[in-house]
Amino acid sequence: MTAPSPTYEDIMSECLALAGRAPGLASFAEIGRSAEGRAIPLLTLSDPAIPADEKNVVLVSGGTDGNEEVGRACALGLARALLEPQHRVHLQRQTVLIVPVTNPDGTAHDLPDVQGNGSGIPAPEVHKPGQPPATAEGRAMRELVEHWIPDAHFDFHGLAGGGMGDSAYLYPTVNEKWSIPVLYEVAREIEAAGERAGYPQEGRPRLWVNPRHNLPGWLARQHSAFCMVLEGTENYYPIEESVRAGLVRLLRLLEIGEETRFFQVHPNYPCDVVSGSRMGALMPYGATYGARRASRRAISQMILEGVPWFGRKPADRGWVAEIALPVEATVKTFPQGLAFQATLDRRATVTQVFWQDHVLEANLWKVWPTSAGLVVRAEVPEAPVHGENALRIRYEVPFKRHVEP
Repeated sequence: MTAPSPTYEDIMSECLALAGRAPGLASFAEIGRSAEGRAIPLLTLSDPAIPADEKNVVLVSGGTDGNEEVGRACALGLARALLEPQHRVHLQRQTVLIVPVTNPDGTAHDLPDVQGNGSGIPAPEVHKPGQPPATAEGRAMRELVEHWIPDAHFDFHGLAGGGMGDSAYLYPTVNEKWSIPVLYEVAREIEAAGERAGYPQEGRPRLWVNPRHNLPGWLARQHSAFCMVLEGTENYYPIEESVRAGLVRLLRLLEIGEETRFFQVHPNYPCDVVSGSRMGALMPYGATYGARRASRRAISQMILEGVPWFGRKPADRGWVAEIALPVEATVKTFPQGLAFQATLDRRATVTQVFWQDHVLEANLWKVWPTSAGLVVRAEVPEAPVHGENALRIRYEVPFKRHVEP
């Protein structure tokens, strides 16, 4: 049985053609081989005039389930769109990695109702924590993301069997209290973009609170990347219409990745509040996107290895806001630095910032007003230690409490 278009052969041919058409902006590589020996293609789209460390990184994949051709078609459609003049600005701000078929064998076989790879292993069983990937295809994708440490990953699927309406699956990070509402907010924005273009979304997004062992689930928890599985409709629209519907949502996601929102100070996908919230947040450290990506991965691993909790202590006793970071002896991975942000009363005047038992130099912290209050950001150029760690912000206010804590 021949797989529906785009077939595996179609994808390989078009990847080579796109790289040849725009050699300065697009490059083609094989990142590995499937269990049956088929190449797994990667298109890397980026403007080389801007160094990679000065841009964020997004991974878009398709063809994870071999019987869902819409995911393959939408991933290729995004590559074509980004090489058009009106969309090339994204390549000045982001490195876009596109793997249009992560499951070559399943795509080639196109067995009805079979979503796994050629050996029948489904995507949610490939990336279990503490274990190597269960498939050859999974190993290739794991090596790719460990090299690039993407800020976001969008895996495009198709709702096999049809039915009108696109949908999404959402993958929280270890910081569930923060990441879950942010995921829903972004899902609403791409849903609205689809509806404005005439492509409605079916039902509310599905949230995977329990860890899923596919690549988006693994990346969200292990690297604190912003991850979604996007579903497009199979057997409803003509394939060209399904691609247009997918592009509306993917291009809106790229725009969100270039905005400064979600308590972040750098334009990016909402991935930099690794723990905590606006009242007291732990964030990646570094002057470039590349450095912050490495820092975010290290912080995520530190949390998983042994940070039982993180947050701002209540009451600000003595007008000192304290953000605590306990690190257990089981932790082996330490970031080289940390960034903290906290929101204070807008009438506050910050006088000193302390890290551990010493005053943090004034050039390592800054303050700015927002509608919600005064935001303090401190950048600590040293690793935390086993035991208690704390950032303290001393401030003054022009009033007295009605009750002293």
